[in-house]
Amino acid sequence: MRALSWEQVDRIAERFRVLSPYDQSATNESVLKIEKDNREPTTNRRRQLWCLAVSAKRYALFVRDADGEPVLLRADVNNENDRWSEHGLGHLLNPTDPDADDREWTAQVWLNIIRRTENLPETGIGFESLPAVGQLTISSPPLLDPFAAMNRRKRYRNQVKPFNFLSTCHVRPFGHPFGADAEHFQLIAPYEKDSRRWLKIPWIDRYSTKTYGISVAGDHGNRTTARVKTYGEIIEDYAYHPESKCADANGQPSGKQTVGLLRRRHVRIDSIAAIGKESNSLEEVEAGVVHDEQNVYTEYVDRRRDYWSNKVVPALMKLGLTQWERESGKSRRILIDARRGRRRPHRRNQQLLISIAQKLGLL
Repeated sequence: MRALSWEQVDRIAERFRVLSPYDQSATNESVLKIEKDNREPTTNRRRQLWCLAVSAKRYALFVRDADGEPVLLRADVNNENDRWSEHGLGHLLNPTDPDADDREWTAQVWLNIIRRTENLPETGIGFESLPAVGQLTISSPPLLDPFAAMNRRKRYRNQVKPFNFLSTCHVRPFGHPFGADAEHFQLIAPYEKDSRRWLKIPWIDRYSTKTYGISVAGDHGNRTTARVKTYGEIIEDYAYHPESKCADANGQPSGKQTVGLLRRRHVRIDSIAAIGKESNSLEEVEAGVVHDEQNVYTEYVDRRRDYWSNKVVPALMKLGLTQWERESGKSRRILIDARRGRRRPHRRNQQLLISIAQKLGLL
């Protein structure tokens, strides 16, 4: 896709110059800053930048060398502000050296994604077959409790303690052990920096506290082993992450195969709910430990905007009690109280009545 020309960008920046709150004798720059990345470091001449964007927070800027090969854009020699995103990869350990702060492996990932997009041969990164392991801090009791049995057999100095690091891995679809609850299953282990041991150490399901092994072979798990994702599989999913907040050229929600300029999706407001998002559990959300958003959302009920009172109760009044009894199988007393708003049914009954009202076209 073609972007704005340099001339157009300069004209836009110039129009915003008058909005600068600073003394013009001290600085004459526009409030819209044109980044130094747009110029050659040695000659200061403008250069063509390229961008590969997978979704809003997953993108990489690059330039081309003399042979036309893509080269990732680096902001400085210290690589402190490299121009590619780590969103969605930042929680994973460095597979080449888990103790190192070096994130150069993500540069290899992005370069391969760009080369694949341009139908260029990819380069092997050497760790595709390793289990994808992340690091997590024990910042809450639910992350420490699964290690209670393990800690009982150890001296305190050797126990897993609050604010220690944990290792965590991600189960592949259909890779859960037989009988495990896929919605409440997450493997964690005491922090292990040696990638050669990741397939050998025991892993604990934080929900059931049962111990399992992990494997990167086959398509599914078994009774004692979970089939976990590899770095290669994580990277494959990463390159085709759908931008669900946007629409494609036809106005439909974009998916993994959507290519081109995305549009804004039309939103119809049905109700307003005040919630506290996952900021208190941000690390766990990014590491994939939280599977159900309800576990990290706190809803602050406003009776003036409450969905049950404003939407459901009026819908319950559109049908007679006899028909509601027949459709729901619930007692007349529960239905009378619900219709009059005197008492709310149990959550399961609320969901039942809502689903019936939706099926009958009342909501």
